[in-house]
Amino acid sequence: MSAIHPTAIIGPDVVLGKDVVIHPYAVLDGKISVGDGCEIGPFVHLTGWVTIGAKTKIYAGAAIGTPPQDYSFDGTPGLVEIGENCVLREYVTVHTPVRGGEGEKTVVGNNCFLMANSHVAHNAKLGKNVVLANGCLLAGYVEIGDYAFLSGNSAVHQHCRIGAYVMVGGLSKVVQDVPPYVLCDGSPAVAHGLNVVGLRRRGFTQEQRNLLKALYKTLYSGIGLREAVAKMREMASDPMVAYFVDFVEKAEKRGIVSASE
Repeated sequence: MSAIHPTAIIGPDVVLGKDVVIHPYAVLDGKISVGDGCEIGPFVHLTGWVTIGAKTKIYAGAAIGTPPQDYSFDGTPGLVEIGENCVLREYVTVHTPVRGGEGEKTVVGNNCFLMANSHVAHNAKLGKNVVLANGCLLAGYVEIGDYAFLSGNSAVHQHCRIGAYVMVGGLSKVVQDVPPYVLCDGSPAVAHGLNVVGLRRRGFTQEQRNLLKALYKTLYSGIGLREAVAKMREMASDPMVAYFVDFVEKAEKRGIVSASE
């Protein structure tokens, strides 16, 4: 059974699932859909066009679906999609996409953990099981792969992509794409080899890690990108290889981070 505090404000276009808990002074005033078993904390503001998957918990003061901080935004509604089993801690912000009328979205995938004061800008897309630590800032159109972990107060430039299983160090300034499975750190951030600890924790075998290490060495061997891509494609018919190489090939807007010396 749902429990809605009498001080909460629920607009006429809000759809609530079963067993939803809404705490004092929360405001839900747009085209909002809240899934079963969700909990909306005190002073949370859900506005615009937002869908929230089942069992997601949003803590005090978060603002979801507010307009983007972009001069090109013309007020057209756009979908903010929050997945299932997510945790959004205190004062997290997730903004409406630009060009929502063309089908653009801002997306936070299933099982994501956004810690206090982290920010997801317009048109950003997070895969599943992504962690943004306290104060992490994502600019517009950023893409984050599954199981990536971005440490405290790191910041990602607009249009950058961060691959799956990447670990970004605290206070890092990411201004180029970070290939999958990599550990990066610094200002600007550079690659420091594989995210070995993270890969072990996620069950990657020694054989898989060796293959990824060979990919990394080839990419950062000093040869041209096209030659590196051709060599990497010959290494193995493995989905990890295909994903790694496809990611590198698509680094058109920002390029790939360099490697530490």
